[in-house]
Amino acid sequence: ATSTRNDTPTLTPRPFDRQRDGLVVGEGAGTLVLENYAHARARGAKIHAEIVGYGSNSDGQHVTRPNADTMAIAMRLALLDAGIPATAVSYVNAHGTATEHGDIAETLATQRVFGERMPISSLKSYAGHTLGACGVLEAWISYEMMRNDWYAPTLNLDEIDPLCGTLDYIVGAGRRLQGEYVVSNNFAFGGINTSLVLRRWGN
Repeated sequence: ATSTRNDTPTLTPRPFDRQRDGLVVGEGAGTLVLENYAHARARGAKIHAEIVGYGSNSDGQHVTRPNADTMAIAMRLALLDAGIPATAVSYVNAHGTATEHGDIAETLATQRVFGERMPISSLKSYAGHTLGACGVLEAWISYEMMRNDWYAPTLNLDEIDPLCGTLDYIVGAGRRLQGEYVVSNNFAFGGINTSLVLRRWGN
């Protein structure tokens, strides 16, 4: 599942690319302070974003072969929890590990939930797979991108794998988008699936 090209960062990792050859392990750490609105306001906290929806499940099907069905269920649960339709979401931050089974299952699941026109990219193309840290890091970067109305492309994505569906893959120089909601997905080993819906603060 790991790439053999760790020493060539311009070639790997390459999520969703036909020539991908696996994930690159990265390093990182992050912390988000989560608190209810009343408590945050009472102490004068600077609020960056709001988590309005959460969906999680565990299918236990296989350690490294994700299940598109349960991935889609996690995303739908998050939307249901947020009380919004899929069309309200402006961007999906993919788990995007650059593994064949993972990329294909995830993109097909995302397409089922959000349709073919959903903008999507993978932040693991920048820092690799930070394992336990990737959820918090990618949620943080997702809301920062939403706050700045600019979304990073997937690096090294030169030729989209046709098996990865027909989503709106962000490539090249990134993209300016405005929206109130983004989704950040993480799909872990063993079929542990988590989806967050983040809302722009102040709307």
